[in-house]
Amino acid sequence: MASNPQNLLFDIDLEELEAIQKILGATESQVKAAYNRALSRTARTVRSLANKEIRDAMQVKSLKAIRKRFQHFILKSPSKQKKLDELRLWFGLNDISVGYLKGRIRRNGTQRSPNGATFVPKGKMSPQTYEQGFIARRYKRRSIFTRTTEGRFPIKEARVPVSDDLHVTIEDKVFERLPEIFLRHFETDLKGRVKMGLNRKGWHE
Repeated sequence: MASNPQNLLFDIDLEELEAIQKILGATESQVKAAYNRALSRTARTVRSLANKEIRDAMQVKSLKAIRKRFQHFILKSPSKQKKLDELRLWFGLNDISVGYLKGRIRRNGTQRSPNGATFVPKGKMSPQTYEQGFIARRYKRRSIFTRTTEGRFPIKEARVPVSDDLHVTIEDKVFERLPEIFLRHFETDLKGRVKMGLNRKGWHE
């Protein structure tokens, strides 16, 4: 398992899977089916756990704002032999727009002599000041914006950086648990297949 949570290749020890297979008396076909199902379920579990860490740490107003940050790719093996798929995870911890976060925004200076704007997060993050920022309502939310040129438009929404502490927290609390999470899903699914007699044929039959 790689140490970078933003580009993580997830591998499982096949000997552990074979040990579970022998205990349950499962066929190779049942193992492969349970393995592939466990990959998808592991990705969903990790997505949920990571999003919760971001939501709590940054006080995100809605999970919709961060759900698209997590993507998973299941790499299918072109071989029909006994070769299992891999799960590659990508997790984006790029800056988050001010309007998606709980907290207070305030104009610095006066209306006639504005001097930027400040966002005071509700969470543990430090206040963020944007010297060229101004407060407006765009995209159905009130937030801080800055102009990208000397003209009045176009404008862009100010963003808040994700702290290094949050990166470490997600890696320690979520990604370090990947093997445990996967094996739990795998064993549960395989038990069900064996009990119900599903996917009993061998891979080459």
